[in-house]
Amino acid sequence: MRQPSPSTIERIRSLASTATPTMAALADEPGTRFSVRGAVEHAGRVVLMIDAGHPLHEVLRTTRHGTADLAIGVDLSALRHVGHTPTVRARLWCEGWISVVPAGERHDAALAVWKREPDKELLAAVDGSAADAPLLARVEPASVIYHTYDAAGIIDGADFRAAAPHPLTGPAERILHHVNDCHRDELSASLRRLPDAPQGAAWIWELDCHGVTLWVNPIDGDHPTLARVPWSAPATAPCQLERALHDLMAHHDPATRP
Repeated sequence: MRQPSPSTIERIRSLASTATPTMAALADEPGTRFSVRGAVEHAGRVVLMIDAGHPLHEVLRTTRHGTADLAIGVDLSALRHVGHTPTVRARLWCEGWISVVPAGERHDAALAVWKREPDKELLAAVDGSAADAPLLARVEPASVIYHTYDAAGIIDGADFRAAAPHPLTGPAERILHHVNDCHRDELSASLRRLPDAPQGAAWIWELDCHGVTLWVNPIDGDHPTLARVPWSAPATAPCQLERALHDLMAHHDPATRP
């Protein structure tokens, strides 16, 4: 990705905040994987909602691992829709230790999951008194392996937690979805003014304070490519992201303004 861009760790933390847990495997049974659901909380830990009957439910509820730590790996996926096609923009494998969320912290953990996947059973998980109620558990990362469309690597778990998603990540996602849904013609037309960018259909792939990355399906049928457009100055507010995109699509130099 062309500079200027977010640092690698900030970018991956921001991507993680939009990712969804999909699969998990216990460290002592790596060949056995099972589906999971949940979210990544702001502190960088993976929060899982584990229904009664799930393999992890009995393990965490009836053994010492309810309060201690059990080694686990969790697969997370961040998707972007290119047209009607869901496309993986980041895969993360979080290796760490899972434990039941303490009673006093369940509300915040449930809220993190609710934002990603609303489910009325989260109320029962917060209460936690019924034996067949879902459990809220979280994974403390020891390491995070990442693979995006244009980069791959490993981040130490402590470094991952010490970082944070960029404050504009949430607003940027909302702006991005609006442009991809409603202004694709203008976005694709803007490619004609970008040096070395192929002509074709464009979608916003990533949007951040330093610029925008476009996913382009070339007219000539070649493989999709990413084109990076940097802002003239870092954005510090959602309105500046909106203005920079407006300038890009309105045939102006993309820039952020106070």
